[in-house]
Amino acid sequence: MGEWPVVSARRFESYVRWSTYAVVSTPISTLLGGLASAQPLTTENVAVVSAVAVATLALVCCDIAVSRWSFNTLEGRGKRLPIALLVTWLLLLAAVLAGTVVLPIPAMRVAAAAAIASAAASIVPILNARRTLLLNVAILLLAMPLVAVLQIALLVVCMTLVSAVLWICWSSVWMLSVLRELQDAHEDRAALSLAEERLRISRDLHDVFGRTLTAIAVKSELASELIRRGRDDRAAAELREVRRLADEAGTEVRRVVRGDLQTTWEGEVSGARALLGSAGITCTVTGEAVPTPCAEALAWVVREGITNVLRHSSATQVTLTTTIDAGEVLLTIANDGVSDSRPAQSTTDDSAPSAPNAGTGLRAMFGRIRAIGGRAETRRDGNWFLLEAAVPLPKERE
Repeated sequence: MGEWPVVSARRFESYVRWSTYAVVSTPISTLLGGLASAQPLTTENVAVVSAVAVATLALVCCDIAVSRWSFNTLEGRGKRLPIALLVTWLLLLAAVLAGTVVLPIPAMRVAAAAAIASAAASIVPILNARRTLLLNVAILLLAMPLVAVLQIALLVVCMTLVSAVLWICWSSVWMLSVLRELQDAHEDRAALSLAEERLRISRDLHDVFGRTLTAIAVKSELASELIRRGRDDRAAAELREVRRLADEAGTEVRRVVRGDLQTTWEGEVSGARALLGSAGITCTVTGEAVPTPCAEALAWVVREGITNVLRHSSATQVTLTTTIDAGEVLLTIANDGVSDSRPAQSTTDDSAPSAPNAGTGLRAMFGRIRAIGGRAETRRDGNWFLLEAAVPLPKERE
């Protein structure tokens, strides 16, 4: 599916290129058609026809070369058009026009119009709609004086041929440009999707393994201390818990990769109590029951908040408080592990990405809350450090 727009653009580009080459080759067919409808030619006219035929073939070759240059320029790969090619192109066009005018064959006037149309169509790929219109109008105005020497019907046919060739080529190039824009949009969308998926995996891995690795570190330290105190049975139990956490980590990796990682409020609160208890920290949970629509988002806040308590504080007490008020659920995680030397500072969800004290976990957590229309803040209240997150209630629940 990802390759289809690219393949389609390349195929359509080849179609437009070769269609344009075929269009700029129309002077050959019109010249042959004019000669087929002519009366037997004199010896002098045969010489002129031969010269016009050679000049027409050379002109078509120049038209194709100029068309190729125009397409390359449209793609940003075009070099400067050689002056020699430009001069030769213009001289051949003048020679073909002069030869078709000299020949006493009315159908040759159509061949002259085809020569003008093919030359103009060669540069259409690098022209926008306004410039193509101006070119068409200029050709029509220059052809107006020919009314005195040509039949009006023949002149109308010639000018219609010129206009049709110009706008057929322009419409094909315009469709190619639109298809390229769609292709670029598709590639940008694929790149954004890939970046978003990488960001999700990075965030989930941090949130999941930050907590898991912290738990393993705490329990390993506890087991070491128990061994030093001679409490081998309790230490063995803690080591078995470390083994269980390591096994769970493998399962969680697969869930993160599949994108079906989920967390529950009850599970995170229960895990927080057990983990804080292992570290000798008292955990108190108070407040109202968390509604189901808000539970998962706040569960991630609990996971990140408790992980930060264990990593970055010397807390002895932690409180989790939930409040429902003003159409939102407010979760406050407070700990008494702030040292007196730490400066008082506040971080909100708007300043989190650039704040020096806001790590990857806090930024990810702020992003989760902000994505559902909530807000989050960290601040200090005396020797207590507070993490507050508010999630709006669904309207029907409110």
